[in-house]
Amino acid sequence: MTPATNQRHPDGDLPFEELYDRYFEPVNRYLRYRVDNTWDADDLTTAVFMKALENFHKYRADGPFAAWIFRIAHNVYVDYIRGKREYATQDVILELAAGTDTGPEQAVLQGEEVKKLRQLLKDLSVDYRDVVALRYAGELRFAQIAEVLGKTESAVRMLHHRALKQLRQKYVREGGSV
Repeated sequence: MTPATNQRHPDGDLPFEELYDRYFEPVNRYLRYRVDNTWDADDLTTAVFMKALENFHKYRADGPFAAWIFRIAHNVYVDYIRGKREYATQDVILELAAGTDTGPEQAVLQGEEVKKLRQLLKDLSVDYRDVVALRYAGELRFAQIAEVLGKTESAVRMLHHRALKQLRQKYVREGGSV
């Protein structure tokens, strides 16, 4: 829930440099989750913060900076997809799996699970993918996701619930265990 319009959010008193340090990694993780390669995600992250810097004077601080910056990130991502006309995937999951210290056998098994999950995420509807990406890659709260996507918090919670339910059902149907 956003504070009353006459209340200033604490993020509004922070300099851009501090907000950049705080939100760079979550925005980059969100974009890596959404696009095919890390180079594009890094370029998009740069574009997000360039736009944010250029328009920082427009941030009214009547809500959290996270909602404002992720709205920019979401719009940059949508523009990117329109320009590329290709389907986005979730590379960040592969990176998370690759970051563990395991043996080669375990790495192969994890790789298969990651491929399966990647495909299941890819098969979700756009609304479901948006909510899951902002929730887990962006680490946003439901209220912030609602602000980013222009939906109510209850609608976002329902989309999240349905997305996870659909993922779980498909995962089990394909032989995975919960």
